[in-house]
Amino acid sequence: MYTHTEQFGVVIVSLEGDITMQNAMTLRNWVVDNLIKKGKSKIVFDFTRVNSVDSFGLGTFVSLHKTALSANGTIAFANVNDNVKKLLTMTALDKVIKVFPSVMDAVNSIK
Repeated sequence: MYTHTEQFGVVIVSLEGDITMQNAMTLRNWVVDNLIKKGKSKIVFDFTRVNSVDSFGLGTFVSLHKTALSANGTIAFANVNDNVKKLLTMTALDKVIKVFPSVMDAVNSIK
C-alpha cells in the first residue's frame, strides 16, 4: 500500500497522491499497525509525489505525531511542495512537525 525503507533506524514512508479525508485514516492505521506498534516510531514522510493535503490529512499527521511521541519517536516531513508548505505555515503545524528539504536531512535530524 505504501512504500517504505529504513535508514539508520528511521523509516521513510513514500507518499503518493493527495492526502485527503478519503485516504488519511487508511494511512494512519497502516503507519500505526505496521510501524509504530512494531517499535518503528521514528518516521520521515516523503512528500515528493504529494500535491496537496486537506484539513483531515493534517489532523491525521497531528495524530501520528502524538502516537509516535508516546512511543518515544517522532515524525518529520521531507520534500514538501510550496502549496503544502504554505498550509503547514498557516496552521503552524511546521512548528510542531519539522519540515526538511530532503529525506536525508530529515533522517539525519531524527535518527
